[in-house]
Amino acid sequence: MRLLIRRQGNLIDVSPDGHSALSPEVGNLLAQHLTYDHKTVLRGHAQWDAASGSREGIQIEPRNLFRNEQGRLTTGAGFTAKITHLLQGAGHDVHFTDISPVRQRPDCYEPDWDNLNRHFSPRARQIECLERVAATQGGIINATMGFGKTHLFNALCWLYPKAKIAIVVKPKDVAARIVRQLTRYFPNIGHVGGGKKLYGERITVFTAGSMRHSDGDFDFLLADEAHQLMSTKHSEDLGRYFRQTRNFGFTATPEGRLDGAHVKLEMFFGPEIFRLLYPEAVRLGLVVPIRVRWLPVRSNDNPAHNKTGVSRMRWGIWRNQQRNAIFANDVRATYDADTQILMAVATVDHAIHLWNLLPEFTLCYSNSENVDFEGYKRSGMLPESFCPITSALRDGYRTQFEEGTLKRVIATDVWSTGVDFEQLQVLYRLDARESEILSSQWGGRPSRLFEGKECSEIIDGIDYFDKTLERKSLKRKSHYKQHEWEQDWPRSRRQNSISHNG
Repeated sequence: MRLLIRRQGNLIDVSPDGHSALSPEVGNLLAQHLTYDHKTVLRGHAQWDAASGSREGIQIEPRNLFRNEQGRLTTGAGFTAKITHLLQGAGHDVHFTDISPVRQRPDCYEPDWDNLNRHFSPRARQIECLERVAATQGGIINATMGFGKTHLFNALCWLYPKAKIAIVVKPKDVAARIVRQLTRYFPNIGHVGGGKKLYGERITVFTAGSMRHSDGDFDFLLADEAHQLMSTKHSEDLGRYFRQTRNFGFTATPEGRLDGAHVKLEMFFGPEIFRLLYPEAVRLGLVVPIRVRWLPVRSNDNPAHNKTGVSRMRWGIWRNQQRNAIFANDVRATYDADTQILMAVATVDHAIHLWNLLPEFTLCYSNSENVDFEGYKRSGMLPESFCPITSALRDGYRTQFEEGTLKRVIATDVWSTGVDFEQLQVLYRLDARESEILSSQWGGRPSRLFEGKECSEIIDGIDYFDKTLERKSLKRKSHYKQHEWEQDWPRSRRQNSISHNG
């Protein structure tokens, strides 16, 4: 059967001739490959099924990545190669046409390699990556930490001097950092989001929550940590406000979203066009080797017993003083005052409980987090003189940590991405989460090269006291193994386990 794929901007439709409906056979073939199971974590009363009386922690909902418009299948242009392969594999004669409107800047996609060479000093494999971008209309750049993504943003702005370029990133702090980086080399950088609404003459950086302020007049969309944009709200805005761009997504973790929505990356950006994983980055001298040291966390009592979800984490991890003390004692017994240390936690609540054991550390968190600091003061967990963090203060902490003048910080996820701590040598992970993405993001914080730094350490905990939390430890172990990080996990877990309540 003859089938036609028509492209218009960042959408395609599939039909026999652009007008007629697809046969049920072809429609079903495509539908089964353009559907995914969206997972929603249920909290509180939502966990209980009134009819059966059972409790479910996750709701699974099939979601289509296509629309059916008068029998024609419509979806994102990133799926063009996937759909072509499926149809040709089924024996169909596939044709393609592009009916996109003529661009306002007809030479916007002409690469100027001479201009790039005048300004850019590439790291290993960066030119190869840029060549892949120049040869395609979109794709995923799967590159580990240390590859130099922000330097590639500079490079693409030099390579395409006649193009208008939008850069989208979720965290406000990271957007501000990218703006600072670009401003060193290019005039009139726009910044939309985080209280700013300044449009650049050629280059504008958007926070994910401010994509709705885009007028759509861009030739390229560069998405930093593209997996973070696959939530329902952000992905809808991505499709609505960037309809005519060439889309390139940069991420070190193209899989692993807990909701399963990472499969949408291909729909918006296209297939993976470049890959650089951590072991190769070590061999190329882009990052340092990492060792993982596991602390056994044992207890005769299990504060997480009979608890689930947030309650399990609150009492088993965040407010578990025995567990916190194991990490705090290890810090003081192992490292001298000159070693820069970052302790990663999931919540401000955990940060405050840990800080009570390590008051010499500085607290760093997002000022968007809704926290009752007065309640902590009344309970004696914080001094009356404590003042909540501001954006300016957090920026100051980041600068001091980057320069090495600040040595000890307890941080929430606000520092899991978008920071460049070359001198950081030791990362403690106290958050106890099993997210593959967080294992890569937090784990990569101490990976940067610095004079005299031959390797870095991650210190994590094996939570033997609770079966569910121990399983999370095992998941993190498997994530670290994927990066080929050396680990000192005990050979026999049974010999080390005292209590397995929960």
